[in-house]
Amino acid sequence: MSETATQTHFPQIPTHDSRDWEFVKSLLQDLQAEEDREELASLFGQWRLSIKAFRRVEERRMTRDIPNSVDLMFHKAGVCDLISFGTMLRIAMTEHQSGDLAKHGVYKEVLDALLKDLQNTFDEWHGQVPEERVKELSEKIFNVPSGADRKDSRTQIRA
Repeated sequence: MSETATQTHFPQIPTHDSRDWEFVKSLLQDLQAEEDREELASLFGQWRLSIKAFRRVEERRMTRDIPNSVDLMFHKAGVCDLISFGTMLRIAMTEHQSGDLAKHGVYKEVLDALLKDLQNTFDEWHGQVPEERVKELSEKIFNVPSGADRKDSRTQIRA
């Protein structure tokens, strides 16, 4: 990716309250600047390290402290970039046999699980739960048929 494209994707950010996020941002920039996409094992490892760095900052800034509006924006941008890059890795993996990838320590199942975890993180912090998902979860959690009225569902739960 060109320097200009990287700068466009990662604009200059305010320095107050952002030092922790700068490290995560720089890791993601390095990943996206990687030109040799054939090195899936290396990219996969770097992506996992970026996730670890993100989770450390997330724990410190989002869980231990009360996140401010800048934290929330950095968190959203970081998790979106991690999901995006992981999805690109997953697409690249479709051209390779699982056995060949496993020889290099790359497993599609692990990547899929990490992507699902990142998506759950996005949903928890920034997403809106679609009505279909609410119905699905209500059925699973409360044994409520999908056509049931929510008021009736609460009555059934209390009974």
